[in-house]
Order: sequence, then structure tokens, then C-alpha cells
Amino acid sequence: MAERDREGFLVSPPDWTPEVAEVIALDLGVTLQTQHWVIIDLLRHYFSQYGLSPPSRVLMKLLKREHDPEFSSIALMQLFGGRARRQLAQIAGLPKPSDCD
Repeated sequence: MAERDREGFLVSPPDWTPEVAEVIALDLGVTLQTQHWVIIDLLRHYFSQYGLSPPSRVLMKLLKREHDPEFSSIALMQLFGGRARRQLAQIAGLPKPSDCD
């Protein structure tokens, strides 16, 4: 299993695999389904283009444009938990978003 820091983020993001994502998700109480993977893929693609996790507003615009025009922050929390962006970044193998506690 890929090593994680004390906050649960991968020490070496290149170690990320879908299998690693599954383990991290289960540790966070999230069972990954198709909709989760679509969002994870969008986030990882954004990160590969810009080198950072999108801020909340940018993430929501991205999800509405690329995934579902009716998607909401509540839907994101229902999928990834109350600290959705933080947990999404952990599962996606990305560094901690700069605006997350």
C-alpha cells in the first residue's frame, strides 16, 4: 500500500492507482461507484493540467460543465462526506488543497 502522511494524503502522489484509491476511500467510509470515478477522473485531469486542486468554485463549475449541470455541493458531500474536497483529493491521490483545513 502506498504510504500516506499523518493527514491521510499520499506521500508520493505518483504511487496512486485505482486500487490505492479504493483503500483510501474505504478508510474514509466511502464506497466508490461510477459517479465517484467520474469525479475523481475530472479532478485528476484538472490537476494534470494545472498542477493544483481546483478551488471550490472552480470545482463546482467544472463538475456542472463536464458531469451534470444540476450537480451541487450538497451532492458532492453526499458522495464524498462532509469534508468532500479534502476527502476527494485524498482518494484521487492529490496533495491537500491549499484552502482546506
